[in-house]
Amino acid sequence: MLSAPEIPRSVLNAPRNTAAVAVTVLLAAVPAAAGTPDVDWDHGSGPPNMAKGLPNPPGWYRAAVGPRSPEKVLYLTFDDGPSPQTRPLLRSLRRHGAHATFFVVGAAAAAAPGVLSVMRRDGHAIGNHTWSHPRLTDVPTAVVRREIRRTRRAVGPGGAPCLRPPFGLVDERVAHEALRQGLMPVMWTAHVEDWNPHPLSWTVARLRAATRPGAVILMHDTHRQTVHAVRTMLPRWRARGYRLDVVPACKTPTS
Repeated sequence: MLSAPEIPRSVLNAPRNTAAVAVTVLLAAVPAAAGTPDVDWDHGSGPPNMAKGLPNPPGWYRAAVGPRSPEKVLYLTFDDGPSPQTRPLLRSLRRHGAHATFFVVGAAAAAAPGVLSVMRRDGHAIGNHTWSHPRLTDVPTAVVRREIRRTRRAVGPGGAPCLRPPFGLVDERVAHEALRQGLMPVMWTAHVEDWNPHPLSWTVARLRAATRPGAVILMHDTHRQTVHAVRTMLPRWRARGYRLDVVPACKTPTS
């Protein structure tokens, strides 16, 4: 099982006041449950367990979100951007006072610093989705490390302390490297299958069916239809009393 990221020796050896501040920031950036032994990253992910596209390593939800609650809150998450569809999505979210978590691909993020600035300004979280979207469970640890670090550099200051493993593929080795870098792996409880072409009404129906307290909904801000479906649902969610917030594990100390 996993432990929380170790505090760097350079921090521990720093002057007392400097070290205290640095340690506080490091600990605040990682959810309290991140270091618990309750997440079994070696199970619930990978092709045998993902016929429905719902990776579910036991304990991940409590570690990334917290205990299940009847509170009407939804966590919208968007992978693979930024793309030309991201700015229209951001405008819709802003119009309805909604916050989301964007798991950006490093190569795309590096090419769209202006979009990242808008995300930060509007209070969204910018999570890590690796540089080139590889299957992390199939590559050496050195590649996992490089993919994460390169994306963190592209995002710059204010990046969220969380990782969405591409395809939801994670195991103990990948999770350990992510946590070592201070990033909590975040899965999802529902998705809209927007990587396949569907009518808008179908996508809206999937979002409606996924709406339940505490749902973590996977979407991609690379598809126009996804943006239209979210735009359709935003006033409906608000009318039903739902709050749209950042995934708790992805909140920064200043959030």
